[in-house]
Amino acid sequence: MAMVKIYGERNTNTNYLSQLIALNLDAFEIPGTVPPYAMRAQRYLPGKEAVRDVYFKLTARRNLGWKHTYVDYNKISKHSLATKVSTYITITKNPYSWLLSLYRKPYHFRGASDLSFEAFLESEWKTIGRDNIGDQANPIELWNVKNRSYFSLGQDKSLLTTTEKILEDPEWIINQISEKGGINKRSNIFINFDQSTKEADKDNKYYRDYYLNERWKEDLTQKAIEIINRSLDAGLATHFGYNIL
Repeated sequence: MAMVKIYGERNTNTNYLSQLIALNLDAFEIPGTVPPYAMRAQRYLPGKEAVRDVYFKLTARRNLGWKHTYVDYNKISKHSLATKVSTYITITKNPYSWLLSLYRKPYHFRGASDLSFEAFLESEWKTIGRDNIGDQANPIELWNVKNRSYFSLGQDKSLLTTTEKILEDPEWIINQISEKGGINKRSNIFINFDQSTKEADKDNKYYRDYYLNERWKEDLTQKAIEIINRSLDAGLATHFGYNIL
């Protein structure tokens, strides 16, 4: 069976893409999260994050790293599994909307919990072990560094896509993955996944409207835009098709 590996920062719809692949392609997705059984080690290590960091350090040869990690193909390629992957898929999200999402769901943020969005943008981002990079000056730099790293995968076996493209035309993305990796489809009929993978009160229609019609702009202040633009890699954002506000 063909194998695929997904990389994408927190809050970029990696779970949604995983569901689409499972429903439509005859492929095995190499896991990018820690299996429940591994969390039993928590009794020996100080906290859940330490368990997860150690897990990915010890099992990189079997999973090629955390799905939200900094991607260094020179390191990944040392594992024999890397050569067996049909397609590497990366997901990038509009930096402005991604930062808003990260603020609302600040996974692994070790700063104060009561910060304004503007203060959050200027806060240091202390990374965790499985990020595989050092601390970043702020969340904006985290976006720059992570998304820039995806180019290390090269063009032959990688498909660099975006959250917005997946939402706009999920069937097209599945077709692209199929063609890129020579992966068979389960059926000639495309099956979408309409439920939210995290929020029961929201569905695919909500997310399509919110992101494709850029409703998130309503939550951006001019000050926040100025802070983001000071650190944002404008060339990288433009490469992925995003306008600089």
